[in-house]
Amino acid sequence: MDYTEVSNSIRMMMKAQGIDDMYIDKEETLYYDESGNIKHLIVKDGKLNANPDTVFVLGGVQADDIISLEELKTALGKNLEKEIKSTKDLKGTFIEILRKDNFRKILQIIQDKGWHIHFCIVQVFYYGFVDIIDSISGLECNPLAFKAELYKVLKRNPNTTISIFKKYKYPNVGTKYIKNFLSELIILIDGIIAEDAKKYRLNPLLVFLKNSLEKAKEQKELIFIQNETTHEWVGNFVQFYRQQILSFPKKTLVFDEEKQVMSQIAEDNIIIGGKTPDNYSFKESESDAMIQVCDYVVSILRKYMIFLDRLEPEVDADIQNFDENQMNNYKLLNRILADSLNYNPSFVHFVACKYTVAKYHKYMQKYGGYRANE
Repeated sequence: MDYTEVSNSIRMMMKAQGIDDMYIDKEETLYYDESGNIKHLIVKDGKLNANPDTVFVLGGVQADDIISLEELKTALGKNLEKEIKSTKDLKGTFIEILRKDNFRKILQIIQDKGWHIHFCIVQVFYYGFVDIIDSISGLECNPLAFKAELYKVLKRNPNTTISIFKKYKYPNVGTKYIKNFLSELIILIDGIIAEDAKKYRLNPLLVFLKNSLEKAKEQKELIFIQNETTHEWVGNFVQFYRQQILSFPKKTLVFDEEKQVMSQIAEDNIIIGGKTPDNYSFKESESDAMIQVCDYVVSILRKYMIFLDRLEPEVDADIQNFDENQMNNYKLLNRILADSLNYNPSFVHFVACKYTVAKYHKYMQKYGGYRANE
């Protein structure tokens, strides 16, 4: 399939974000692994197949040189005969893994080697709702803000959200049910507006969103949430692998070997500019140290995003309670993230609530010393 136009559109979007061609086209090698791949987000037997906090990460490190498995295992203090896995070394929440030696050791390797972290981070629950905002007229002025507000509303009581969406076969809402579907969303929003009023607070964005949903009842269609697969909120995650290939045709991409992904990418028969890209490959993680490094990186990032996806005062309070070891490791992480963003801004891609992303950048600046390139 010819993806030339899609590849060009991705380039245009990156350039619109201020990312120069030199970063997109820089010839370098990116290594990848994934974490949190639930394959798709669906409602089955009345239940969602994943936790609302689910985060998917596809990413890893950019490296000019590589290390051997023996070097990696030695640096991590591991038995040379045993396979290393982040699931064993980094059990627990983000707060808990900050205390672990291998959290520091893997990041120290990355820093000492001069490698950089790159990623695509997806808040899966959030991604399942964005098409609602894109289907409503009048929200084009600040779509990311309205998507974030709707995400907060729908995540507040996931069971209620699932019940409503199941009733209307989302994202295949029938035309005759548009008004009823939007009315139920408005009821959820009204509940939060009423709670805010008791505290003498008013959220103008939420009020504007409510009014826009009221007006949308008169729309003849909700284009992006109709005529789609019933109960499939997010389709197959191979789309995120494909996006990397389309985004970076001049980089060398080395993915962890995932049979289903490999099969679907092969079936796609990707064509860009009249040519089949040959800059990507898949390697078995057991025999590749760089993929194993990526396994640790994406695990850390996934847990970190879950940690950030809360009210800012709660996150701040937890950070203030870090012990010395946790704080040192947290600063090390943020220094590497800051250095990676400075090195190549195309390495950072979020499909996530803007408030969560804002916290990511805030703490990177505060604890990692990030300064934007002039």
